[in-house]
Amino acid sequence: MKNKLFPYLFGLLMIQQLSGQFLDTASPLQFDGSGTLSKTISGFSLTGRSIALKEPISIEGAALRFNGETTSDIWIQYVYPSGQLSNKYPAKLFQEPNSNRFIASVLHASEKPVIGIRYIAESNSNIRFLNGGIYSPLENENYEPNNSMPPMPKISDVDKPKIISRSEWGARNPKYDYSNHPYFNKMTLHHAAGWAATTLDEGKKAVKSIQEFHQDGRGWSDIGYHFLVDMAGNIYQGRPETVLGAHVGGANTGNIGVCILGCYHPPETSIPCNDEMTYNSEQSLIQLYAWISDTYGVEPKVLKGHRDYFGNTSCPGNNVWSMLPQLRSEIALFILYGFQPTRFALFQNYPNPFNSSTTLHYDLPEPARVSVIIYDVLGSEVIRLIDQDQHYGYKKIIWDGKNAQGNLVSPGIYFYRAELGELIETKKMVLLK
Repeated sequence: MKNKLFPYLFGLLMIQQLSGQFLDTASPLQFDGSGTLSKTISGFSLTGRSIALKEPISIEGAALRFNGETTSDIWIQYVYPSGQLSNKYPAKLFQEPNSNRFIASVLHASEKPVIGIRYIAESNSNIRFLNGGIYSPLENENYEPNNSMPPMPKISDVDKPKIISRSEWGARNPKYDYSNHPYFNKMTLHHAAGWAATTLDEGKKAVKSIQEFHQDGRGWSDIGYHFLVDMAGNIYQGRPETVLGAHVGGANTGNIGVCILGCYHPPETSIPCNDEMTYNSEQSLIQLYAWISDTYGVEPKVLKGHRDYFGNTSCPGNNVWSMLPQLRSEIALFILYGFQPTRFALFQNYPNPFNSSTTLHYDLPEPARVSVIIYDVLGSEVIRLIDQDQHYGYKKIIWDGKNAQGNLVSPGIYFYRAELGELIETKKMVLLK
């Protein structure tokens, strides 16, 4: 397997060195800008192509992301080293819920190695190209179905968190039989690089949309992940965790994969990708991974981000990847002690942006002096939310958008500065009309 992996991984490294995040299912390509847009009798035509790779590689297909209406017609062509173009392959379109973005996907193995792709988009309304990438042969589900019994889970001392079942979010059946894990020895964290969801209803739509893209766009049997977590902390069942997923090509065996909805890699510039993990998401991940770890005998220390396997992706994004060491510690402590703060911590307010009120969460592992103050962009104090000694615990405080005089403040950017024992930290929030 290693001999097969190396040539393709070398090609992927030629594509990018964590340069951007496209989709968790595709390796990003660099393009010659946003394409060439022209007006036609019936609407608009947009064409563009990727920058030529230094070395040709074989691909299984390609995916592009656009802003616009899914009534568009999209075609993708492969570019060969000679400069010749393949036939035009019509793309299937997949709307991304809760946004004006859609994905155009072509699943067609290249007949010979390629150095890039070209796209043609025709639409009745204006359309904008965002980014694109190629499908790796390593990400195919080409393993034989394994119906042997997976290792028996133990009776866990950790309570299983509430899981939104497949029937609750409207999952389709897998296209073919699963293959059972022969053992469990890995846990992986991903981000969806989109599909942000802040409510249960939004989460259900997002998870269903991801399944449709994975099945009909990527050609997989089912949604690739075992669990997904939205920004409100709701946990959704993807594939059964006892079967092989499709989330880390070349390392799916024994690997239970969890994906958080949203985009968490600020270097990405083509779409908003500056989400920060919410308090609710973090707490759900800790409890979920603690249950997985204790039930299936996987040590918390083996938890990795997607990028930690072969280095050909930025997933789960810088804003999440930097949290992995602390998450591993929190998971291990949760297995021992359950819900109990282990460090001073300040979390991003939720919701953010907000238009009436927002909640600030913080953790105190021991009794401490607590001060939380809101400031405007000029550095003037707006209101002191709390300034007192508090007992340890998981804490929260609500700001209703009013100043110290009880008047509603103007929409805009505000900062909250917290002094929590030994921790002093400031975060930004946005108040809308």
